[in-house]
Amino acid sequence: MDLHDIAKHNLLEHDASLVHLDTPDGEDFAPITIDQNLVDELENDVQREEEDSSSAEPVMDLYDAARARLRRENACRPINMIRQEIARGEISLTITVLKITSNGKVGVPIEWIRSFIGHEKLPDNWRPTHKQGLWNTIQHSQIIKRAVAEMRKSADKVANTSPMPPASDSNINGERQPLLSPSKKSSSCTIF
Repeated sequence: MDLHDIAKHNLLEHDASLVHLDTPDGEDFAPITIDQNLVDELENDVQREEEDSSSAEPVMDLYDAARARLRRENACRPINMIRQEIARGEISLTITVLKITSNGKVGVPIEWIRSFIGHEKLPDNWRPTHKQGLWNTIQHSQIIKRAVAEMRKSADKVANTSPMPPASDSNINGERQPLLSPSKKSSSCTIF
């Protein structure tokens, strides 16, 4: 087995990739070249906080990842539940392994996303800061899954009541809704 075998369609590889084009009809292997236009679109999925100073480094959090997954799933052929889980796991693992806190937002700096996903290399100044396990990755993948479902539901409501495009991840007052995960020690919630 070599690395090219990983590109065999619908094993690990799947349509609706964040940075690869879908496998052409009749082909056994997916395109392995990273589409830099898709990398640019991924960067555009990051919601930059208005109160962030211009010097603050924008970071991709789980909600931004959910927005990216939804965008690609809407633009591509449907993928089954297993491929959806693989796709969420890929970006969940990326965010939870590379995460930092920048200006109060936990996520991955855009430049690191470009390096890791866009160029397939670890960011130059990244160093491991914690252990990452499968259970943690699954929990964060589920956060992305719930966020995608909420975004779809919100888009459906908007589509059925208004000619306007779907709302973003804001509540009725225009405030951004943080992604929360249940704390293991209490009934409170914590980010990441």
